[in-house]
Amino acid sequence: MALVLPPAVPERLAGLAGLGSGEPVWVLHGPGAHDEFVGRDHVVRPFEQVLIEFLRANGYERVAFSSPVTPVYFHDTASHRLARPGAPTAPAPAAGGRTSRFAGPLGNRFVGSERMARQAAGGGGHAGGHDTGPDPARPVEGISDPSRVQVLDALMRQPRPRTAVVLVDVETLLQHLTARRAFAGRVARWTAGQAHRNTCLLLFTRPRLDEVVELIDELRYAPQLVSYLRERPGRRSCAVPLPEVAEVGRLVQVSRLRDGLEVTPWTRLPAVVRAMAARVLSARDWLGELGDLARRSTPLREAGLLSGGAVDDRSAWERLEAMTGLAPVKEHLRTRAASLAADAEVRSRGLGSDEDAVSPHLVFTGNPGTGKTTVAGLVGEVYREMGLLSRGHVVAPAADELIGQYVGQTAALTRARVAEALDGVLLIDEAYRLSEQPGGFGQEAIDTLLSEIELHRDRLVVIVAGYTGPMSRFLAANVGLRSRFPERNVVEFPDFEPDDLHEIVLRRLREHHGLECAPDLVTALRQVVTGLHRTRDEHFGNARAMRELAVEVKDRWAVRTRPAPGAPLAPATAADVPEGYRTHLDRGEVRLEDVLAELDGLTGLEPVKRSVRELVDTLALHRRRRAGDPPVPPHMVFQGSPGTGKTTVARLVGEVLRSMGLLARGHVVETQRADLVAGYVGQTAEKTRAKVREALDGVLFVDEAYSLSTGGPQDFGREAVTELVAQMENLRGRLVVVVAGYPGAMRAFLAANDGLRSRFTKHVDFPDYTVPELRLILVDLAGRRGFTFAEGTLARAVRWLEARRAEEGPAFGNARAVRTLLGDMEARLARRLRDVLDTADDATLSRFTPPDVPPVPS
Repeated sequence: MALVLPPAVPERLAGLAGLGSGEPVWVLHGPGAHDEFVGRDHVVRPFEQVLIEFLRANGYERVAFSSPVTPVYFHDTASHRLARPGAPTAPAPAAGGRTSRFAGPLGNRFVGSERMARQAAGGGGHAGGHDTGPDPARPVEGISDPSRVQVLDALMRQPRPRTAVVLVDVETLLQHLTARRAFAGRVARWTAGQAHRNTCLLLFTRPRLDEVVELIDELRYAPQLVSYLRERPGRRSCAVPLPEVAEVGRLVQVSRLRDGLEVTPWTRLPAVVRAMAARVLSARDWLGELGDLARRSTPLREAGLLSGGAVDDRSAWERLEAMTGLAPVKEHLRTRAASLAADAEVRSRGLGSDEDAVSPHLVFTGNPGTGKTTVAGLVGEVYREMGLLSRGHVVAPAADELIGQYVGQTAALTRARVAEALDGVLLIDEAYRLSEQPGGFGQEAIDTLLSEIELHRDRLVVIVAGYTGPMSRFLAANVGLRSRFPERNVVEFPDFEPDDLHEIVLRRLREHHGLECAPDLVTALRQVVTGLHRTRDEHFGNARAMRELAVEVKDRWAVRTRPAPGAPLAPATAADVPEGYRTHLDRGEVRLEDVLAELDGLTGLEPVKRSVRELVDTLALHRRRRAGDPPVPPHMVFQGSPGTGKTTVARLVGEVLRSMGLLARGHVVETQRADLVAGYVGQTAEKTRAKVREALDGVLFVDEAYSLSTGGPQDFGREAVTELVAQMENLRGRLVVVVAGYPGAMRAFLAANDGLRSRFTKHVDFPDYTVPELRLILVDLAGRRGFTFAEGTLARAVRWLEARRAEEGPAFGNARAVRTLLGDMEARLARRLRDVLDTADDATLSRFTPPDVPPVPS
């Protein structure tokens, strides 16, 4: 039998039409069971009043209620009068709630309330003049639970008038009822079916039917009701959700007329209402919040009540199309949406089968920052606009949030997050973690999720997301997953292209940070994002990385300009590019001849210069013989004492390889053990990968590399070496690793790992500087700073260096010791001239004398 949904019934109660199946006992469950409702007639009603309107419109002449505090009561005069068979127009019951016209288990008496008595006398009803106005009953003394059960049973079994019995707050009623056995027996009789088609409605606030059934089952006294609900759950229950878009719009109108809520501008109201409906909020709470706004004279558009940030007047499709990049994603979603819409139309005509139904569930694969979470929110809105979801909000737990610590907890956690997502989207990021726990509870989460998808097939869309490879393995590991997430529903999110990244970072700076970008910054940022894109790996953050870059640019701009209150804001310039990104900036053309000339200009190091030139000649030969196929530059070992120029030569090697077109950037990233090794298992590999990413298309210079292998078997340095070897193999041609240290220690380091020995094929020995070379280095460094030497000063400095070398032996710092000496001499010069600093001429201020050289070590 098709049932009528009168104007008092809002859209979220469309499930009431299921009462037409003729089932004698129905469960209404959900957060709306204690809510208020705004029907299509724009009247605010409590749930019990809405039920009366619905039931009366569909042929129920008598509607009785029972709650934990009021055993039996009526809300409308007609039902009250019909509770006295044979005397529908009899006098009203006396105040106090008893009448002598009810032939039932209490004798000729009937239980009600004082207000109900007034209704029966004709004084009840709401302002509209009908006799169905709300009238919550007060507790009535003197009626026991056994009597309650008898009265309700009598009402249900009478063939006329057609009756609906509504039990309110059944969770509480079932737990505190004393006549449990009698109640269970009556319900068992009702569930057997009645020829007169009376109906009992059980109202629960629990959001899920299985939770309702679980509660009844735990009480252990109504097994027939448990079996009844489990037998045909879809035909014996319906959910009572929170308000949806249309009803939220009516809530705004009610508050506008009743409370004086200001709505401006009217043209934006539909977008505001859509955003409001995405919040999980009851109508009662909405009316309270909107009333508060009205009392504060705050316009709705400035309320701050909406989820997801600022309201956007555009449709979900328009916002998706406006997103930067993602062309394959947009095309895929258009195809999925068209398929779902066509499937819905076919089914509306009674065609097709459930087996061939188009799955709405999606798989988002791709690297971080590619827009998966943002697009998931838009999918929710698209599905809502298509009528597949009533709310379209997104609940996004990480996979780990679904996994408990003990048996049974995982299922409860998973069901709880599903309950939050009902009528919307459940987005599970890094979903593959659920299947990466051998012996853990991840499989329990997967099993529960599959069960929930089936149970709520019309109220839930699930999107699982993560890296491409792990997600493929995740779906392949479980047949149930693959059937719900077919291959055609996999949406691949590609990394953003450099043009897209450039647009994103500029938009962040302009729109989110309010900065004007000078032309040189625009150019510099294009170079930065191009470099970031070229050196990206699976951990590259895409749009997220652009947000971080924009924040760092803004921070440097703030420190550089220190904007004063009210003063014009200076534009951000290329000077505001953060230091960590400057290696991506174009350093201009570099000629091989110029780099080699700079190498030749270094003091000493003749064996090193020959070795670098041999490398250049060998690479040039390989390129020529391979007809243009670029050779792979070798990884190198620099062996020598401290201060012999290893870092300087590494920088020049990077420039040599860049000038030959073998490294795109040719920069040098200096690192040592502390930059690679962490204190916990698993962290060292990530720290090492981070440094490799920083050095990609350049040179990774690892000083004192032997320190990575000098610890015991449990030392994390070995993990760094293992990861470094792997990255050297994976990034052949895009990374040159130079390890440096003392000759003996470096030989032991390479011998400790066969992988190292086979990968470092170029060894360069750095000899100690001779004393004349050290003297030349001192003169060169001092000359660059504008200093000269008085007679006898250089001789004294040379004696100091000779004595320090004899004292320190192999640990002598070579050129580093020269820099230390120069710093000491400058400090002693400053002390010597302290009293004549203002009167001395420039020559005196810039000339070292013998006393400025520290005493020769004894």
